[in-house]
Amino acid sequence: MRPAFIRHAALASPVLALAFVTIPSPAAGADPVTPVAVITDDPYADVTPPDYKLSYALKEAEQRAQADPAAYGQPYVSSGVVVIPVTTEDVRAEAERPLTLPPQLTPPDDGTDDLSSAPPPQEKETVPVEEEPPATARAADRSGLTAEQKVAEAAVSQPAVANPWLVHPKVKLVKYGLGRLEAVKDEIVALTPDVLPGVEAVTGSLVQVEQDRVIVEATQASDDLRLALAARYGSDAVVVRVVTDPAPAGEDARWNDTSVGGFYGGARISTSVGGCTNAFPWRYSGYHAMITAGHCTSLNGSVSTPSESMGTVVKDTWNNSKGTVLIDGQSTYRGDLSLIRLSGSKKSTARIYVGNKTSGSSRAVGGMWSRRPAYGDQYCTGGTSTGELCGWKVNALKINVRYGSGNYARNMTRGYKKGQCNLGGDSGGPVYTVNSAGKVIAKGVHSGSGGGGSDHWGGALDPCSEYFTDVYEAYYGFPGVIATS
Repeated sequence: MRPAFIRHAALASPVLALAFVTIPSPAAGADPVTPVAVITDDPYADVTPPDYKLSYALKEAEQRAQADPAAYGQPYVSSGVVVIPVTTEDVRAEAERPLTLPPQLTPPDDGTDDLSSAPPPQEKETVPVEEEPPATARAADRSGLTAEQKVAEAAVSQPAVANPWLVHPKVKLVKYGLGRLEAVKDEIVALTPDVLPGVEAVTGSLVQVEQDRVIVEATQASDDLRLALAARYGSDAVVVRVVTDPAPAGEDARWNDTSVGGFYGGARISTSVGGCTNAFPWRYSGYHAMITAGHCTSLNGSVSTPSESMGTVVKDTWNNSKGTVLIDGQSTYRGDLSLIRLSGSKKSTARIYVGNKTSGSSRAVGGMWSRRPAYGDQYCTGGTSTGELCGWKVNALKINVRYGSGNYARNMTRGYKKGQCNLGGDSGGPVYTVNSAGKVIAKGVHSGSGGGGSDHWGGALDPCSEYFTDVYEAYYGFPGVIATS
């Protein structure tokens, strides 16, 4: 985390309840099942987005479809025409009604991905603070309305006028409605191998509306998978697209650690304060625990990974409105630390994740450094925003640093390097080296960082600073010891 000390809000992880539509399988005793087809090309690789008029019309068509998903398919644009699929002739007349556009509709400023022509960004402190206008001025000021709000207002305040903008859709009769295809798409990724053989290779699913089917992306199109899909949904309802990339790593390893096999250090954690990284497994009085940065947590607060709850904070050296504080009557400021006691029978394992920010690679923890930090010590940091960064060199000991929040971190160690800097979300992560046996030797717990230019990512020659709490502060300040393997 940078000296600006921006705390990232915890990532909400609501449980998604899927309401599946009943999907009948082909009747027993029917003709032999034909395996679903296989494709390799991306059908959307070179698609051009529709212009603003067709986009508005498409939205209107989608509203019709969503009102009756069994009778309608998902509308789409093809060759400059809005196509509305229907599953029955009963709704053809309704579907063929022209789509009406507002007379005042103008091209929106949706921006571009070419930032070379965009105005430069501003630092927060350079943006002038606007005074709140009087209530009468607010009532009269319409400049803040969106284009759609202005259109709606004009429709009420002005007499009706003939609209020259009408979009005439093309209606296409199809087999499967919007509700059915969405249900198939959602169900496939929730099935287990005993229900859908070969599903282990599936990496995603999406509706291909133009072909009235679901594309199942998979790393391999086994005969078992193709037959199982055809038997469950019909040979024409699904197609398998073979992809070369494995399942996305965004929710694996560091970012989705679980208690299965024990929690590791270097993984993403969430608390009432925000999202951070944990550092090292810990043991005390027979309990399994983890340590992280104190500013990442609150005393007695709960801690979780994006996958499941971990436990409760039982000790910390940090006051969230002040910074480092004395704990348990001790006379030494012990940096920025927190001790998390795991709940129930949950365990931590003496390993930490290493590698990139979503890596599943890990190393065993061999112990702590044989001494406290010294000038010139080199080390690595590990975090869920930047992954493993090495090449740091200690250039300050027992330093008190004032973060942008006004809080002081006391009795810290500072290091520096050039290039990539740590980012928000790395806070609480492990600081370490690796010995000749390939095991991690703990050096500390990452707290904050700075540098790297205006974007904090850091060019090859940009200097970065990094602050960590010596692991010996946890050793002397908390009950217990680091877990080793």
